[in-house]
Amino acid sequence: MKIITNDDVQDWYASSNDLAASFKSIGLQSDGLAIPDMPTHLQVAIAEQAKADPAATIPIERFSSISFFSLCKGLFLRLSGLADQRATEIFGFACQSKSISSTAATAELVKEFLHKEIGLDFCQKVACLLGDPFDGRKSLFRRDSLLRLLQSVSMQARSSILDELARVGDIAIVFAQHASVVKNEEPLTAAEVLAALKPMPELSVTNRFELLRSLLERCGRMEAYYLVKLVLRAAGFGFEYQGTLLAEAIANQFHVSAEAVEHAIALTDPMHVSRVLTEHGPNGLRSIQLQPLSPVRPALATGGTAQIDKFPVWVERKYDGIRLLLHKSTDATGATLCGAYTRNRKDWLELVPGLDRSLMMLHASNAIIDGELHGTVLDLEGARPASVYEVFSMLQGEPVRPVTLKFAAFDLLYANHSDLTSLPLYQRRNALLSLLGPLLQLPTPLPFSLADGQIANNKEDVNRLFQHFRAQGYEGIIAKDLGGAYHVATRDPSWVKRKPEITLDLVITGGTMAVTSKATAGMFGSYVISARSVASGEPFEVVGDVAGLDVARDRQIQNDVMERGLLTGRKFERQSASGTRPGWEFAPQIVVTVKFEGIIRENATGKLSLRDPKIAMLRADKAAHEADTTRAIEELYLNQRLS
Repeated sequence: MKIITNDDVQDWYASSNDLAASFKSIGLQSDGLAIPDMPTHLQVAIAEQAKADPAATIPIERFSSISFFSLCKGLFLRLSGLADQRATEIFGFACQSKSISSTAATAELVKEFLHKEIGLDFCQKVACLLGDPFDGRKSLFRRDSLLRLLQSVSMQARSSILDELARVGDIAIVFAQHASVVKNEEPLTAAEVLAALKPMPELSVTNRFELLRSLLERCGRMEAYYLVKLVLRAAGFGFEYQGTLLAEAIANQFHVSAEAVEHAIALTDPMHVSRVLTEHGPNGLRSIQLQPLSPVRPALATGGTAQIDKFPVWVERKYDGIRLLLHKSTDATGATLCGAYTRNRKDWLELVPGLDRSLMMLHASNAIIDGELHGTVLDLEGARPASVYEVFSMLQGEPVRPVTLKFAAFDLLYANHSDLTSLPLYQRRNALLSLLGPLLQLPTPLPFSLADGQIANNKEDVNRLFQHFRAQGYEGIIAKDLGGAYHVATRDPSWVKRKPEITLDLVITGGTMAVTSKATAGMFGSYVISARSVASGEPFEVVGDVAGLDVARDRQIQNDVMERGLLTGRKFERQSASGTRPGWEFAPQIVVTVKFEGIIRENATGKLSLRDPKIAMLRADKAAHEADTTRAIEELYLNQRLS
């Protein structure tokens, strides 16, 4: 009789190339976590590989790649934009300036990374660029769970860890400071980390803790920092607003057109497109089609109605609300599922009372409807249209005043297994009217309507309709080409809008330190606002500073900055009426709607900036890549001069 020892099991595993057979022969399920003396994270990685293809012979060299430290230092550090001094403080070794800020430099780094042989497959590389090792899923691990994990690893009281978190403002930095070494002598490979993290959403709570504990035991400061960022999906490398850059890089890798890849990404996501191209080649893109419950980003309007040069056009009321794409999907058994996706592809169905039951009443088995969630409020002067701020507050359960919510539909992308996006607008609208007609006659839990509008044959008609809708209290108008197709996830030049107030959606990219001693003052006295750049080579360009926020919104911005770890550590100085004031740069993730009185051109630099800007509201429903561009500001400046 032979006694099986741990060494025997290890030798047995090492001598086998068939991982599935190894698991079967020692009586473990493929998702078991009980191989003696083998690190938990490696068990998870091996189990995932065996689970993917049990019949395949999987060599152990599958996890051989560059070290996770090298991936962090060579890619993550450069993309995250941490200042040298800040990175040196966090990671404990001198970080020389290799960070990139221009779009051209980012494109070159991405190209080099995707083409270089480093032991990672193409899909893993794309996951690294997106900062998403979970294939689009949630990790199910939140900051509070990380705090509990750190308690168990460091044997410290929760209160002391919270004090440390309050001091540094970023849970990833706390983990980096608790790492026992700057760099491990036996570093993790990038392949084993990515392979171990991928199945994490499917694991039990206990196994998720064990997995991360196993990884952290081998992490130095830099690896611990970026591991936490990956787990929270808060790496913030910016490819949400540089989607075109990533699409071009993927297209070059597989020798297909960038337009085809960008369209496929608009219908799904970069990870899915990369996987399809890897497994099926360029012909695989044909399988990526619009379908219900696969969220897409909507078409967006561009500049003002003054640029309309083709008539007739369709002019419809512009609602001051929240854009939603409503999805309904029914299978062969009659089971129905619904979704209500924002511009960021987040499902808000459960936030809108009655919306799911109203969609169930729709006379179609499958549909995707584009429209606006808006509402009305009662004040001293009677009923009036609610502002987007009031609508959003109502959904959050903290209404400024009660809002009667409604949904106005204005386009139909999909109906009864047919993609309608290539049809002209007038055909899509007729189909929408036929679809919604019966529903409009019924008392639905959430009132539905068809967006009001008329055909305009000339600019006088456009002006007349604008004044009409403004007199009703609505935000303005949208003018659309009657013969135009629906362009998913694109700013369509044939869709133009007109609003009376000068407002732009911009990104907060920094905060200058407060100088007041008031008890209600926060850390920052004002915020730097930026527009998406279209010419300078930088992702964002500063267009002004805003101050004078109310306490609630100021606190919300500061909480977002700290909780999401948006401080890059890079300092700057801004001129103000009281002199030069220091500030800190933020990663570009917070979008706000800004009101301003006009646009001025600085004599010294020739740059355009906003005159007396004020933050109207925070846009939780928008991402940085949806912010307005510097070109929009240039067009406003030109219109201002001409008028």
